[in-house]
Amino acid sequence: MKASTQWIKELLPSLKANPAAIERRLTAAGLEVEGVEREADAFVGVVVGEVKEVSPHPGADQLKITKVYDGENEHQVVCGAPNVEVGQKVPFATLGAKLPNGMEIGRRTIRGVESFGMLCSAEELGLPKDVDGLMILKANTKPGKPIAEVLGKKDVLFELSVTPNRPDVLSHFGLARELAALFELEAPQVSVKLKEGKKAAKQLAQVEIQDPLRCPKYAARVITGVKVGPSPDWVKARLLSVGQRSISNVVDATNLVLMELGHPLHAFDLGRLAGQKVVIRTASVGEKIGLLDGTSRDLSADDLVIADAEKPVALAGIMGGANSEVHEGTTQLLLESAYFEAASVRRSAKRHGLHTEASHRFERGADFSMVEQALDRVAALIVELAGGQVEKGRLLAGQQEEKPKIVGVRPERATALIGRPIGKKEVKDALTALGLVAVKPPAKKKGTPNLGKEALWFRVPSHRVDLVAEVDLIEEVARLAGYDQIPTAMPPGARAVWTKGKELNAEQALRHHLAGEGFLETIALAFHSEAEAEVFGLELPRAVRLANPLGEETRLMRMSLLPALVKAARLNQDHLPSLVDLRLFELGRTFRWAEGQTAGLPEESLRLGVLWRGARQPTGWSNKAVGVDAYDLKGLLEGVLSAFGIGEVRYEAHEAPHLHPSSGTRLVLGGVVLGSFGQLHPRVAERLGLEGPPVWVADLEVSALEKARGARPQFQPLAKFPPAQRDLSFFLDRHHLAEQVVAAIRAASANDALESVKIFDVYEGQGVPVGKKSMAVSLVFRAKERTLTDAEVEGAQRSIVAALKDQLGAEVRMA
Repeated sequence: MKASTQWIKELLPSLKANPAAIERRLTAAGLEVEGVEREADAFVGVVVGEVKEVSPHPGADQLKITKVYDGENEHQVVCGAPNVEVGQKVPFATLGAKLPNGMEIGRRTIRGVESFGMLCSAEELGLPKDVDGLMILKANTKPGKPIAEVLGKKDVLFELSVTPNRPDVLSHFGLARELAALFELEAPQVSVKLKEGKKAAKQLAQVEIQDPLRCPKYAARVITGVKVGPSPDWVKARLLSVGQRSISNVVDATNLVLMELGHPLHAFDLGRLAGQKVVIRTASVGEKIGLLDGTSRDLSADDLVIADAEKPVALAGIMGGANSEVHEGTTQLLLESAYFEAASVRRSAKRHGLHTEASHRFERGADFSMVEQALDRVAALIVELAGGQVEKGRLLAGQQEEKPKIVGVRPERATALIGRPIGKKEVKDALTALGLVAVKPPAKKKGTPNLGKEALWFRVPSHRVDLVAEVDLIEEVARLAGYDQIPTAMPPGARAVWTKGKELNAEQALRHHLAGEGFLETIALAFHSEAEAEVFGLELPRAVRLANPLGEETRLMRMSLLPALVKAARLNQDHLPSLVDLRLFELGRTFRWAEGQTAGLPEESLRLGVLWRGARQPTGWSNKAVGVDAYDLKGLLEGVLSAFGIGEVRYEAHEAPHLHPSSGTRLVLGGVVLGSFGQLHPRVAERLGLEGPPVWVADLEVSALEKARGARPQFQPLAKFPPAQRDLSFFLDRHHLAEQVVAAIRAASANDALESVKIFDVYEGQGVPVGKKSMAVSLVFRAKERTLTDAEVEGAQRSIVAALKDQLGAEVRMA
């Protein structure tokens, strides 16, 4: 909202504070001043100039060459205004001035003649246009005087950020009332002197309310004999200063009172109202209305309208209709001032995509008691600006009094919430300054809070629609003193011991480990499209679909983290095609229905997604680029498992639509699948637009990792005795897995000092029997309490060889 300090001080003459002090006090009280605009700043460099000479321009019939005196020197200025004459006092923009329309004044050559400034019209100065051509000042105006002083442009304007709960300050009167409380001044009052005619208004028009819930109060006045025309300059200037354009004297009067008192008003051409009556009702299905903005609207049965005897003539609380608009031939007016239900106006405004000064205020809550005061104020102003006669009496419909709100507050509760001692006197002084009235405690009845004997009770004025509970009054006490007066202190209370949950510990461990490996964490929206789900082979029947998605890309709750990771890789590729080395991970939840479920809450699973592509490590002068492969990703995941204290797991071949058939692998521990990894299928990469080196991905279930978490690693002392190493090389059927070989070796030496088994070579090809493969393993034996003898080691080795022959049909080549 734009507010004029000059206007505020006219309503509150006792306010002597300068604009800077007003700005600080408003901001400290929660009414943030977002911007400050000084009217004089728009006229810097513009002074009064006296036209000394006028001569024809040699190169243009429409231009003239003038000599202008600025109080010190004469300047040659080329001017195109038709009304320039010798002896005139006019606004003169000197070199370097910047006009309100953005034009910068500099030395220019116009048709071969140099011009050192510019003579200005009212329009060029951002003022209401009075005549065509130059703005002519009074003859006794002193040359050289700043034009801002001549025009009285000394106002300071605030751009205020008003929160939705404070409609009472969406006006200059409301701000004056607020500042009176903040500066401990007497509150302003609405004072209207209105002279009425002898003819009763009810003989000229009638008012009827058919929906009292949505319009509990409606008031109107009739004015006859008005003459519609342009407004005087002071009205135009005042409206322009707060961002309003002048339309006509009658319409300007309604807008001026709106900005002054904050209550929306409307003027109907009484002669265009069928039956000379207004009916406040809901629209009928199929009804239409043409509005003042030139649009036609199809009305809903939920729209509240102002109608005459035949048709809607206004959308209640939002905008008037073109069919009852005030025009140059209007002589009789019906002035409207009403109270409309906030929710009703909000629904209609949203439905029709309209936001007006009126709807902005009604949506937040109007002042019930301001209806008559605003009506009388605008009636008096219209008579002042457009003449005419206010006919006797108001046309009233609906309830005339609003049930008062009584709210209690406990000083001790205020002390606890604000954080400093608050006494009864401070509470009473602050709230009465804001217009609340101290009353006796209300009679106990259902719904009345029991605040105890020490509570103070107040009647809330109708303009404070936001004050409904004890905490609201406490906030007002703190606000009036200034939020900057609240001490900085830790709130008292018992100290709580907070422990991290297992899931949070798991997330932190994963983040720490992967960040240490050079991976970057991504955070994506928890949605994906059906197309992405299809590409990755996800189970669409179990997908959780949004009822009102923002678009196709957010139709499904995500079932996997991998689509978003691949999309991030594609985004990086599009922005920098040479960037192919990527290490990304994400921790997040996935969602899917349980088998056969379609309602209730879906299953949620916290998962880890990993994407790795490009070089194994950064390349440089000392190393060549080596691409990431399955063993790199396997090693990374082994590090993750180690962080959870998980020992050996089984790696099983795994088929998944998004993984290359030769690399798909899943991790299994005790029959529980921990996750899977492998190369992203080239078909998937191609469909998603990824180019370049292979992409390796992994997907782990965090809850499964947490459940499988092993004991915390313990320190193991260094071995005191030397190891004995033996290598075995053998042929065996190619279908046997490495884990079968390791299991057989460990089982055969369960009671021996076998420390480790490592497969260091696997070969198929020339020299190896068909259907066989050659495998070499390294065995390390060590005892904790002594050095093993050769006989002991050889005995253990013979047991291992025998087990390999018996269980796997191995043919030992070298031992």
